[in-house]
Amino acid sequence: MSNQFFHKLRFTLFSPDSKVELFVRSLYHRLAATHLNFLLQNWLAKRSYKQWISKKEDEPIIEVDSFAFQPKITFIINQTSFSAQATLTTIKSIQKLRGDNWEILLISENHKTNNKLNDIIGTDHRIKRVNPDQDDILAEVQGDFIIFCLAGDRFSRRLLIRFYQMVKNEPAPDLIYYDCEVHNAHQEEPIPFFKPATISPALLLSTNFLSRGIIKLTTLKEIMGNLSPETSILPFEYDFGLRLYEGDGKFSRIPDILVSQAVFVEPSNPEIKQVITDHLSRKGLQNVSADQEINGVRFSWHTAKTETTIIIPTKNNRHLLKPLLDSIFDNAEGHNLKINIVDNNSDDPSTLAYYETLHREPNFTIIPYHEPFNYSKAINLGVSEADTELILLMNDDMKIKTPNWLDEMSQWALRSEIGVVGAKLLRANHTIQHAGIVLGLSGFMGHIYLNAPEDYWGLLGSVNWYRNFLAVTGACQMMRRSLFNQVGGYDEGYMLAFGDIDFCIRIHELGYQNIYTPFAELYHFEGKTRGYTTPVDDILLGFEKMSQYMIQPDPFFSPNLSYSRIPKCELSPNTEDARKAQIETRKQFYLSKQ
Repeated sequence: MSNQFFHKLRFTLFSPDSKVELFVRSLYHRLAATHLNFLLQNWLAKRSYKQWISKKEDEPIIEVDSFAFQPKITFIINQTSFSAQATLTTIKSIQKLRGDNWEILLISENHKTNNKLNDIIGTDHRIKRVNPDQDDILAEVQGDFIIFCLAGDRFSRRLLIRFYQMVKNEPAPDLIYYDCEVHNAHQEEPIPFFKPATISPALLLSTNFLSRGIIKLTTLKEIMGNLSPETSILPFEYDFGLRLYEGDGKFSRIPDILVSQAVFVEPSNPEIKQVITDHLSRKGLQNVSADQEINGVRFSWHTAKTETTIIIPTKNNRHLLKPLLDSIFDNAEGHNLKINIVDNNSDDPSTLAYYETLHREPNFTIIPYHEPFNYSKAINLGVSEADTELILLMNDDMKIKTPNWLDEMSQWALRSEIGVVGAKLLRANHTIQHAGIVLGLSGFMGHIYLNAPEDYWGLLGSVNWYRNFLAVTGACQMMRRSLFNQVGGYDEGYMLAFGDIDFCIRIHELGYQNIYTPFAELYHFEGKTRGYTTPVDDILLGFEKMSQYMIQPDPFFSPNLSYSRIPKCELSPNTEDARKAQIETRKQFYLSKQ
């Protein structure tokens, strides 16, 4: 059963927040959280990719002669440590491109290659080997643009056509990146990766999604200077992309899978780790290190132990609050923490007795909140009583999983360009509860990869990569207190839901980056406190204030994917009109039933 079918059925049969509607909604959430439903959604995602690829292959290709501007591209292939057969694979894919204004420079330590490769090089004047004594490979380049690649890469025949389409009416950007898939001998099927529509600097720390991009030669020379034959191609390319971002270079993206490559370019070797640590050092960070964690490479840097106040709204929840607080202090070595508990008229004897024990602790403050519960007001009240540089907003139904969670979140929150920091949240069964929020999801907004396994890899890539998002969940948000106050805190018009997203968007609008880190992991026992109730007024306010963000493509999502929890390939264009219609359907349901 699709999300849209469920919503249409719901809209037809039930009134918002009726007992029957709440029961059906709760049942839906429970069914959506089952492993069987995930297997179905994941199968549909994989099938949609096969259908999408098949459709792309069948689409007519524009004739190359229709383009007046056809700049030359130089493919620099690193054959070192690769077989001659892998090199042949890449060369043949380039020879099949629609358009012939290209050349290949082949870097190889061994010139005694097989006869087939020698024959191809000898009969195609566009292919030449690099002289091993050449000091600068770039001096041999005759193209206006460069693509760095490894032997074994296979390029789509559409590559040049899509490139010419992009540069025909405007000055060419410094780097054009595009979607990819990865294939190797250890997997049965290729792994696709649909990349964000705009640059995500956080994601660049986890994987070089710019790899195999089309690079303007003049910009490359200006930033990097020479390229010697001994230089490793992938670290050199990675270094260029990071330096280009640092210098506010111009990037563009082609929303199409145009290469099938052998590996993802991740910080899995010392050379690439060094490239990234150097980048972070140039950003002014001290003592940068790269540490291999279970779920990837975590980058860290010297951060002064800064006082942090944790704000936790709660009511009659000792059975949840005490395990949370115990886990916080069991995993807070070296941190000076204060806890502001915003209590909403608790009358449970065990909870009140627990508060008596907390009153005796100097770092705890119980803040009475006697009004009808409003989550946004509770958060603002808790922050108003804080005096520390950092604040951390948390729900009371959580538990810490990783010991370095505070180090990880605070090192990001203290950076001047960062706004709100979010964590990786898991359910008790180790499935994803939060790994970032996408605006427009399911015709409104929601958590990407919800209910997927904790180390899931979908069409958008890995859940274990750093990422930028427009918003992260208020169940665990860290930021500088000055920034919270700068935007006036949470909008108290939101009683229970979506105030956290609205808050993140206002931070984003000031030019700050909101970030998700997979290296701060917590359990979130969602639904233990308030179930799945969502006030209609909160939803309508969300439509009123954030509709434009739902209608526009989310910049950190992909236009090729469906706006669903487990994204699938869109076989027809995901247009603005379609998103408007989807949003209006949901909005009218809530308006008509008031």
